[in-house]
Amino acid sequence: MPASRGGRRPDPEVDEAIRAAMAELLFERGLDMTFDDVAARAGVGRTTVFRRFPTKRALLVEAFSQVSLKRFHLPDTGSVRDDLCELLTVIMREFGRPQLRMLLRQGLGEACRDPDFTGLFRDVMDRRLELISSLVERGVGRGAFPPGTDARLIADLISGVISVRVADGSPLPGAEEISTLVDGLLHGFASPVPGRRRRSPVA
Repeated sequence: MPASRGGRRPDPEVDEAIRAAMAELLFERGLDMTFDDVAARAGVGRTTVFRRFPTKRALLVEAFSQVSLKRFHLPDTGSVRDDLCELLTVIMREFGRPQLRMLLRQGLGEACRDPDFTGLFRDVMDRRLELISSLVERGVGRGAFPPGTDARLIADLISGVISVRVADGSPLPGAEEISTLVDGLLHGFASPVPGRRRRSPVA
C-alpha cells in the first residue's frame, strides 16, 4: 500500500489484521459489515481502516476479493486446457463452500434489488475478469484461442454456471462437468462447429 500523507509507511501487520478482520466479518455479517466493525475486530482505529479503504464500496470489494478472488492463482501447466481445468477446479471448490455460497446468493440478490450495489458487484466482477483475461491472452499466444477472443464473455459463461447452481442449490460442477465445460469453451471459441454454415454478412 502507498505511504500515508504524513510520510509514514503502512504497517504490514496492521494491513494483515484489517484484511483478516474483513474476511471474518464478511462471513459473519455479510454486506452489513461497517468500518467500525472492522476497526474493532482488527484492534485499530476507524481512521486506520478508512485511510486504506475510503469508501464502504472499496471495503466490501476488497473483503470479497480476500475470501474468493485472491485465493485463485493462474496455473501454468504448459497446456491451456489443463490450465483452465485446474483453475476451474479451484474456483468450483471455493464457491462450493457453504459460507461463500451463502455470501454469493446474498450478493446476487442485492445486485438485482439495489442499483448502488450493482456497481460494487461490477467492481468484483472486474477483478475476476483480470484473471480470465490473462488466461485468454496466454491461450491466444499458444493458438488455443483466436485473436480477439472475448475474455469477458468467457468469464461471464463461467460465472453464469456458478450463479445458476448457487441460486437453485445444485452442486457446482465436478471434474467431469469441468472437463466438458472447458472443452466447450476451447472448441466453441477456437473454431466453428463442424457442419455449421457461416451466416452470410448482411449488406
